[in-house]
Amino acid sequence: MKVVFDGTPFLLEKTGIGHYTENLIAHLLRSGIGLEAELFSISLRGGHRLKDVSPPLEGVTVKGFNLPANFLYYTWWRRTDAFPAESLLGGFDIFHATNYQAPALREARLVSTVHDINFVRFPEMQSRGIRRFIAYLPELLERSRVVLADSRFTADELSEVYGLPPGKVEVVYPGLNPVFLEEPDPGEIDTALRAYCLDPPYIAYVGNLHPRKNLATLLEAFALLRERGLEHRLAVIGGGGLGKLNNTEYRKLAFRVDDLGLGDEVVFTGYVPDERLRSLLASADMLVFPSIYEGFGLPPLEAMACGVPVITSRRASLPEVVGDAALLLEDPLEAEEIAARVEEVISDHVLRSRLVEGGRERARIFTWEKAAAQVMDIYKRVMEEV
Repeated sequence: MKVVFDGTPFLLEKTGIGHYTENLIAHLLRSGIGLEAELFSISLRGGHRLKDVSPPLEGVTVKGFNLPANFLYYTWWRRTDAFPAESLLGGFDIFHATNYQAPALREARLVSTVHDINFVRFPEMQSRGIRRFIAYLPELLERSRVVLADSRFTADELSEVYGLPPGKVEVVYPGLNPVFLEEPDPGEIDTALRAYCLDPPYIAYVGNLHPRKNLATLLEAFALLRERGLEHRLAVIGGGGLGKLNNTEYRKLAFRVDDLGLGDEVVFTGYVPDERLRSLLASADMLVFPSIYEGFGLPPLEAMACGVPVITSRRASLPEVVGDAALLLEDPLEAEEIAARVEEVISDHVLRSRLVEGGRERARIFTWEKAAAQVMDIYKRVMEEV
């Protein structure tokens, strides 16, 4: 069986979808079932770069083309099946769309992963480039033989908004990168802390700067905590992957940091690779992840695997992911509640120990081996359909 995967997430700074695509392919190949995998992308000026920027996945063919992607995906292929992907790649069995887009196909079957539909729920928070997904997604869902959802929450969203029947949506939980289950050595930790100008004690946030991540409220809560004598700094770890929107949000947050007089206490690290992220998380006193909408939400699991207590929101998929191994915010938009939970974790050593122990156990539930086995079964089922 030959499966082609969308390699577009690797053409930009790698975010969650890039990690998803890389780990899924790697573990499908390790399953020993004889899968043949290929990465495909088109971009007006950068398609040819896919060979240089895609992850080193042994045995995976990489084909990138300098073609007008926006025109083809959102105009040409919406109107006609002419010039299908097979014209560029030759024959294959399945196209797995992990990035909300798929080319026209002649005979290959389409499987799609929908990580979330935040751009539908919060259209006012999106860049112009992302908003086109709102118009395109119904067609992608209709063309797909099976739609994979990262959580039961997202599966229910797809049924509610688009009327997808339960049999067409399969919940496949993403796995945790095993690197987070490994203990970093002191040298690695020291190097990571120096690289990002961090010194304990600090509170960590991990993720991009999208408005739905609710960083503005986290800053307000942190300001309250500093007024009450907290000595910790706040490390905002991550960013990127949002184009111009990321730059706009960074400027807004940086201005707010200055307004609150927190310029020396808040550190924006930018993108951090997983190996370094593990060290930064292991050195944090806790992770505070007050997002108001997640299709899955890996950062809480990554922190749990590193033995770090987690405070997150009772919103969207997050309770489904963290179970009872985290402190849940009833109203993540309330700065006072965030501040109170942080104080609770700092002062209550019994609670802290319970969160650390429960978090480590919870993190081990989500593996890429399980995810790959589920996806392989879905591929086989799709190929058996008439």
